[in-house]
Amino acid sequence: MPAYSSDDISTWCNGIWNMEPPSSISGFNIDARKVCCGEMFVALKAERDGHDFLFQAMENGASAVLVNREIKELGIPQLVVSDTLQGLHDIAREKRLRFDGRVVGISGSCGKTSTKDLLSHLLGSNILKTKENLNNHLGVPLTLLNLDNESHNTAVVEVGINSKGEMKSLSELLIPEIVIITMIGHSHLEGLGSVKETAQEKAKLFQHSKKISNLVIHEECLGYEEFSKWRDAGNTCLILSEGEPEGEVKNGTANYKIWTETNKIGGSLSLRLWRNGSPTLSLSLESMSRGMSKNVALAVLVACELGVSSEEISERLPQYRPSALRGKFFRGRGRTYFVDCYNANPSSMKDSLDFFSEKFSSIPKLYILGGMEELGADGPRLHADAVAGLKVDEDDLFVMVGEKAGSYSSGLLHAGAREEQLVLLKNLEDARSLVEDFEGAIIFKGSRINKLENLIPSWAVDYEEEREYVEC
Repeated sequence: MPAYSSDDISTWCNGIWNMEPPSSISGFNIDARKVCCGEMFVALKAERDGHDFLFQAMENGASAVLVNREIKELGIPQLVVSDTLQGLHDIAREKRLRFDGRVVGISGSCGKTSTKDLLSHLLGSNILKTKENLNNHLGVPLTLLNLDNESHNTAVVEVGINSKGEMKSLSELLIPEIVIITMIGHSHLEGLGSVKETAQEKAKLFQHSKKISNLVIHEECLGYEEFSKWRDAGNTCLILSEGEPEGEVKNGTANYKIWTETNKIGGSLSLRLWRNGSPTLSLSLESMSRGMSKNVALAVLVACELGVSSEEISERLPQYRPSALRGKFFRGRGRTYFVDCYNANPSSMKDSLDFFSEKFSSIPKLYILGGMEELGADGPRLHADAVAGLKVDEDDLFVMVGEKAGSYSSGLLHAGAREEQLVLLKNLEDARSLVEDFEGAIIFKGSRINKLENLIPSWAVDYEEEREYVEC
């Protein structure tokens, strides 16, 4: 992390030091428990007031604090501003303006984190990327504060919102040059209102960036007025469509096709990409869902646009591994566990369940389903719709944990499930014996609040780590 001049910081956020400040500050932290020596602790007002933890931050090594009121008894320099959150944003914005590299902003109703991780992996070294899913009004500025012209030539930043107005301020903070919108769907509807309003908010990521040079989206996004108007106004866009290019091909278009190639040991996925009608690359993929393959196509396309060669992509892509709880396979005692429960919305739920159903069509399947959060008044219907088209097999069992998960029942019955295949439980622990005794394949899918991963048996081993160990 780069060092910051105390004079620069006070100028950028229009703050006043209450005493002689340190000559430099090594970084910023909003968690007093995790402050490192030399960092500035930012006292934010959230569920708890950060000003109540100033002494803890000092004891843990903070060299200065950003506050909205001076605490006389505190023995370290305090930079006083009218609003600490705005101060954090102001400092981060100035840091971003001084960054010489490229900035890619990624948003969408789902697939943000996977696309961010994929693209960062394909770009190779000298990359700054959002850690985990620190993508909100706190995560974006904290990410930008790590920018370093000596270490980074590209920043890949994930941007998530759950209420109206957030995206405009985050766009003006991030100032992305390239924007990727993965998809528009039913997500955070309690704060965003409707899918149409979600599209309006997501569009602000490129509409309010003063440096936007390219918008990269799937063709479906053009069904929303904000995206089609942006393209029709002559702004630079790259539109990705599924399927081989046909007929007259326009500039600013790309196509991808993913299919299964059978061989003696089963089958593998292949990806082919075209840019403006011309073949760009072909490569093999690990088994994945349709939604994930769309994320791969987006990441590969943008990597090509940023100058990564076909050879580098072909070498790097097989080395990609999904992050924790995001589509990872575990195995143990003859069973397979598909863990995709970091979060869920109707689009990701349907995509994940369809993939799991097809991949394990020949063996019994256990579905451990948690509810989906922030869907508003349409929540029950959206739960049912997400599973209504699922292929249900004779030996499948569906365990729904929690009150909201019960809304899956009507959709599963519509899909052909029998009443005896449906189990509704109030508590997570009540499902443990079902998971441990089931012989077949098991999926865990639901919103983060459900913590379904706690049901993964202790004997389950990460399949990729096990395979790499055996190969070594």
